Amino acid sequence: MNEDHCGYGRISTDDQNPELQFEALKRAGLEEKQIFFDIESGTHNNRAEYQKLIGKIKDGHVKKITVNRIDRLGRDHYELIYFFKLVEDHNVELESLCEPFVKDWNKSCWAFRATWEAIGDARYELLRLRERQRQGIDAARAAGKHLGRPRKWGISTNV
Repeated sequence: MNEDHCGYGRISTDDQNPELQFEALKRAGLEEKQIFFDIESGTHNNRAEYQKLIGKIKDGHVKKITVNRIDRLGRDHYELIYFFKLVEDHNVELESLCEPFVKDWNKSCWAFRATWEAIGDARYELLRLRERQRQGIDAARAAGKHLGRPRKWGISTNV
């Protein structure tokens, strides 16, 4: 067993089966005590096991992290960029079992991180677009404008 090799897994709900990720991480050479695992939404960064893993990285006790997929680390793009920077600063190898291109991270972490940042910028712009759209819809409703399909002409059956 390699003590400085850790795995991380996460499922969002009790309805999902954690065994799939556990088994994949075990096949990658990890023992159960080396695997950090949360049953919680990836939108929250204060997940207990995730924070323990962050602490081990900061303390210099981790040389390699294996995940089933990158999105298991979290859904918050900016948190992932922070995680990538932390991994880079501590010379930790990152391995994704389902995404072999992540190996490129270890060869050219700057280019990999730049790609993730571009994706994050696009996601942020999409969220801003949705917010502006929601504001426009709310303003139109407040002004009494009809939204959606055109109203049918004739006698209403909703009497």
